[in-house]
Order: sequence, then C-alpha cells, then structure tokens
Amino acid sequence: MNAAARVAKVVVVKFSTEGVSTMDQSLKLLSHVQKFGEVTSFWVPRDPLTQQRTGMAFVTYQHTSDAISAASTTHQIVPGLQLPFNRIEVTPRR
Repeated sequence: MNAAARVAKVVVVKFSTEGVSTMDQSLKLLSHVQKFGEVTSFWVPRDPLTQQRTGMAFVTYQHTSDAISAASTTHQIVPGLQLPFNRIEVTPRR
C-alpha cells in the first residue's frame, strides 16, 4: 500500500485529556470510532516525559470510505464520557 492510500485511511481524534484518561474511557472512545467502520489500529500516544496522554488518538480504518465517513462530522459527542469532556474533533490525517 502506498503512503497516500494509507494516509487516506487514518483520522486524527483530538480530545480533552481529562475526558479520556483511563483505559475504560479509551475503550469508550474506541467504541465510538468503530461505529464508522472496521478499525485496524487505534493509538493514543503519551508524552515521553510525563507519560500523560497527549490529547490525540490516531485511528486507522480498513477502508478509506470509513475514514471519510468518520471525518465527515468534525465535532462529535462520545456517549458514555462526562460533559464537557465528551466532545471530540475528528479530522483526516495530513
């Protein structure tokens, strides 16, 4: 797979670190993004010095159309996360 095709399948999810700080909350975020299609990779990086989440997740979908669908609505609400931390921003990876 070439780099252009791979990038088209990846979306970036920005979230509040207060809202997604535990494994259970991460699983709720994963469950939300799975609604758009088959997720082949879900990565929530941590700051190398503090080990805190960075407030971003990288989601790779099996199909480009699923990534496009996920990113079609930039601002989304994740069920199961507390207000106001349940708001996320989804954009295609550049």
